[in-house]
Amino acid sequence: MSVRRFVIRAARKTAVQGNRVLRKASRLAEKVEIKSTRILDGVDYSLKINEEVPVDKIYYNTIPYVLPLHASMPAIGSKPTVTLLIPSLDGASFFGGTATALVVAAKFAIQKQRKLRIVQTLKTGHPGKLSLFFASEGIEMPDEDIQVLSVADRAYDRYGYVSMHPDDLFIASAWWDAQILSEMPLKNKFIYLVQDFEPIFYNNSDMYVLAEQTYKNKGFIALCNTELMHDFMKGRNYPVFDSPQSYWFEPAVSRIESGTFIKKVTGEKKKLFVYGRPNVHRNLFFNALNSLDLAIKSGGIDASEWEFYMAGQDNVPDVKLSSGAVVKNLGKMSVPDYTKFSKSVDLAISLMMAPHPNYPTLEFASIGTSVVTTRYENKVDLSKYSENIVVSEVGIQAVSDSITKAAKRTYKQRVDALTTTNISTSWNESLDDKLKQILKSIT
Repeated sequence: MSVRRFVIRAARKTAVQGNRVLRKASRLAEKVEIKSTRILDGVDYSLKINEEVPVDKIYYNTIPYVLPLHASMPAIGSKPTVTLLIPSLDGASFFGGTATALVVAAKFAIQKQRKLRIVQTLKTGHPGKLSLFFASEGIEMPDEDIQVLSVADRAYDRYGYVSMHPDDLFIASAWWDAQILSEMPLKNKFIYLVQDFEPIFYNNSDMYVLAEQTYKNKGFIALCNTELMHDFMKGRNYPVFDSPQSYWFEPAVSRIESGTFIKKVTGEKKKLFVYGRPNVHRNLFFNALNSLDLAIKSGGIDASEWEFYMAGQDNVPDVKLSSGAVVKNLGKMSVPDYTKFSKSVDLAISLMMAPHPNYPTLEFASIGTSVVTTRYENKVDLSKYSENIVVSEVGIQAVSDSITKAAKRTYKQRVDALTTTNISTSWNESLDDKLKQILKSIT
């Protein structure tokens, strides 16, 4: 080996080792910073350094979601807007509740002939041209009619301000944004877009109580995502949901216009998809995997005839089941990639321990895929949407049996079911009449 080559290799080795040391030091410094900040803020009780701490400091550092917003005067000559409070617009692709909140707000803005203002309350995202997203949902909303701002950097001792015109129409979807609006000096009631029963995101705790309290207030008009969600809320006797100030709509999430499920050619393996989000507990990640494993081991699924995939969350490894089958993780897919992939899926497992039919269930059923989801409270039958949906009791054996049942549905059965499938493709049809009713009730 030449001296020059030796020196270069030695330099590279030194650099690699140096980088490892620096990375470890950086991680340690970050942990120390986070830990010391929590101690100083009074929300880490492993070490007491303050004799007393203001309750606001402890409260808002522990539960930053509910940091209040303060109203400021609008600019001279400014016109009223439709203002959506949303946790974040982080990322360029919007799924589920975030996408629906944006669509609802945009449709309100169009009907009111106003500009749309979007206020990020938890994390500042930079979504790019939102007009492209709206266009993909069949909504014409030019970028010059959209304003995006953030109050995510506010703190217990640093106020966040939002200008308010007396005739602004405010919309919230997340419970904490509804609480923020309930504390602001609004002239009119705000729109509370209810897409889930959010208290179940938490154990029996302050957060559960805070989330549920937002349903007990009376300063809003309720707009529920699906009739099932509305009936669930009404059944819990929250006052607004059993009044003329409560509305619901069925979402336009059908993928049929992108094409139906693609029939497999002879010898081609079938595909099974798991909506795999271990960080979203109501998706029952381990119930889904264990149920699939049992279905394979009991012979309900012949693993040699199938390929197994999951998606919905990045940084999750491929999972090898005890049966030997491997479920490959596709991560958080872009909308185009997800749409293309969905048309190749024969069977989808989309468990959801919540009162609404989750979007993947409806999306897959709408293109001729068999889907297994789970019951919850009044959500016991989803046949009004599609015969391609198998609703299972919660539990590994029950879900395994449902997977076996869904896997037996033939291509012809699944395609024939599309003739009676009732999942909307148009937000205009889903929302326009309901939003007109709401606006009439406000004015």
